Amino acid sequence: MESLATGISNLLAALDPDEAKLLRIAQNNTRYKNSVVSTWSDDPNVADFLLSHTNGLYFKEDTAPRKGAAKDKGWYLLGVYIDDSMARSEINARRELLRLAMAQEGLHVDEIVIHPARAGMKEHHLFPESVERIAQLLGCAQADSPSGKRAPKADARHARADQSILLETVKRAFCRSFENLDQAGSILEKIEGAALVETKFSRRAASGTPYYRLHLYASDREKMQAVIDAYGDTVISCAKPLGLMIQGIAVHESNETLRGTCAFPKTGQPVALEDLNLHELRTESLQIAEDVRRKVRTGG
Repeated sequence: MESLATGISNLLAALDPDEAKLLRIAQNNTRYKNSVVSTWSDDPNVADFLLSHTNGLYFKEDTAPRKGAAKDKGWYLLGVYIDDSMARSEINARRELLRLAMAQEGLHVDEIVIHPARAGMKEHHLFPESVERIAQLLGCAQADSPSGKRAPKADARHARADQSILLETVKRAFCRSFENLDQAGSILEKIEGAALVETKFSRRAASGTPYYRLHLYASDREKMQAVIDAYGDTVISCAKPLGLMIQGIAVHESNETLRGTCAFPKTGQPVALEDLNLHELRTESLQIAEDVRRKVRTGG
């Protein structure tokens, strides 16, 4: 049977350079996150605190001339941008332990370089799910709420909003999920159809806040599924402070009518599906939810 690592390598080889780069970035981010969680396994809240203040990562070879026994060997760096001085000090204190944990995750570097995040980089959070957990733990505002208040919940009228308005929020969530707008744009232009279907099975939906399942259509379903597997949780986390609660993302292969179209054009509002069969999609969403509940009950 093909190993997971081999499967990922084969998938990356089949992608175009931009898509492969995005998945490598996601893979490295996940390895870094797992390494932080492992290094601070004695206090998961500290791990979340560190991840919530991580604004950027880079991996590169240091080509500066070196002396000694390592002068002819490659020297690889992990650069991490952090917007909090306490977080920088904590990572510095366990720098070598973190480097060893990264090696166990398959991410081998010779040195970790810690940078303070400045200016606009402070607005970028690699791990928004950790930002949310820390905000809940401290009882403070969501990071994306500039007013200092909790991000407002969507009211019941949001459930009746036009699909194009809902999809505009999805587009914003995608743009917040990637390191730059070009990366987000390269993914959005490959989405040929999109729809948000309110899920009726959620207990929380009865509280007045609608929850949705996002359905995406692409000609190459396998590639799009790989992107959603890597970034879907981040998109869902980024949508929450925008008032859109997404419970899951389903990827479908486009039919002949959708092929060659674009649900999220670079200019103008997103294009809602003309033949929007919400009943069919809602039925599918209910079936997915029932499958999840059954697995939880049976433990498998």
